[in-house]
Amino acid sequence: MTRRFGCLPGLLGMWLILALTGPLYGHGVLGEASPGGMAVTFRFSSGEAMSFAKVTVTSPKEGKTYQVGHTDPHGRFCFYPDAPGDWQVTADDNMGHRHTVTVPLSLEQLQDFQVKTTAPASVPLLERALVGLSLIFGMAGLLFYWRARKIRQSGS
Repeated sequence: MTRRFGCLPGLLGMWLILALTGPLYGHGVLGEASPGGMAVTFRFSSGEAMSFAKVTVTSPKEGKTYQVGHTDPHGRFCFYPDAPGDWQVTADDNMGHRHTVTVPLSLEQLQDFQVKTTAPASVPLLERALVGLSLIFGMAGLLFYWRARKIRQSGS
């Protein structure tokens, strides 16, 4: 009496794929709050925050635009400078209100503001190996199932 496994290898392979790939991610994203940086706050003369005003940061290097963005609801804008010198931060609400703040930055201060970089999240080697093996066993299971089905159909 021969024992037939039917679709057991295929199901086992699919189960392995689903079970072992659960904790994996397509790509990693990390977030980090770094101390330092420059924060500039813009307010109207009444004390009200200049919310969502367009901000342009001009670098001391050749006067080129370094960053463009908007203030937050409290009128704040943050940036990380990359060179010493006089930085120009200009806020404009497009209703006639415009103000420029000059932010002097020495080399010593710049070294305090350096942003820590982090490597992208990577999947550990063991998890990658398990996923690879589960894919191989899953494909092999599907192949054996397909071949067994073909043999049964030709034998009938």
